[in-house]
Amino acid sequence: MSGAFRSRRSSHAVRVRYADTDQAAVVHHAAYLAFLEAARIEHFRAHGFDYAAFEAATRTGLPVVELRVRYRSPARFDDALEVETSTAAVTRFSMWIEGTVRRGHVVLVESKVRLACVDMGTERPSRLPRELLDACLEPGWEL
Repeated sequence: MSGAFRSRRSSHAVRVRYADTDQAAVVHHAAYLAFLEAARIEHFRAHGFDYAAFEAATRTGLPVVELRVRYRSPARFDDALEVETSTAAVTRFSMWIEGTVRRGHVVLVESKVRLACVDMGTERPSRLPRELLDACLEPGWEL
């Protein structure tokens, strides 16, 4: 990452559904990815960036190109969880988003996802839009 910034943060509530659990009665590892993605989209929305409208208007997307997940402790059916989201790093064409899933003060999952900005017509890299950076970073950011 070049430049300096402070990330905006947000928290998104999730209630574990029965469908999110596996045969061992704990949340299936893949369900956490859905929790993290929903929280990421809500993080953008909470800070003024409508991802669906942006994608439709510009034909530009933010596909996941790298994902790191550390599972620390299981969640179970009907648990009330919080997913905290923030921006960890930014380049001209991609960004790293951190996500932490908690049940109370207990950290269950930590993640880092790299989103690349891509022109959906050409499938070529595109610059991250200023609107997204303004939504994710505190005022005064620079690349």
